Amino acid sequence: LEYVPVMLTHAPTVPSNVTSSKTMTLTSLETKLAGKITGIAEGLFWDAPSGFVNSGSLPPKVGKATQYTIHWKLTNYGTDVDTIIVKAFLGGNVHMTSNVKSTTGTLPVYNPNTQEVVWEVNTLVAGKGVVNAPAEAIFQIEAIPSSSDIGKGMTLIQETRLTAVDTFTGEVVSSSDAPIFTTTLDDPMVNQQKGIVIQ
Repeated sequence: LEYVPVMLTHAPTVPSNVTSSKTMTLTSLETKLAGKITGIAEGLFWDAPSGFVNSGSLPPKVGKATQYTIHWKLTNYGTDVDTIIVKAFLGGNVHMTSNVKSTTGTLPVYNPNTQEVVWEVNTLVAGKGVVNAPAEAIFQIEAIPSSSDIGKGMTLIQETRLTAVDTFTGEVVSSSDAPIFTTTLDDPMVNQQKGIVIQ
């Protein structure tokens, strides 16, 4: 938003060579307010609406593969943004499958050497996700617990980090979301106990 107030002030004295009884100065002030974009990461096992069918053991078992879907949802407030980059590293013994899609025309890309997933989006208009559905990417991952995971949750994806450029101010805006573990899924059908790795 751009706000340009106009301020009129009276000078305390009038120069001797001016015939007016008073003078005024005119000042313009421009203020630019940056927008805000947020990225939410969600993890699910039962996820038929995504079109991906996850399989595997619940609770997860050592040496056995279990699949999950990760949803990245972007909501943009206030101003248009571009050069959006969303990224996160997968947990140990976790990899991305070939099942991936998005609503933006660009897909998340997985680097198996670094275990990082990166999603680049060209632009998001102001209000995306506020007045309509958020921009979303969905990708399937597969986790194979090791013996060191027994009795606890396994890390599926580490912190999700987002950066974007506010097209109005030119400033970089950012946000992040917490890691997802097998014990902290957003799936109402999978409680914490079902996420604890067993032998």
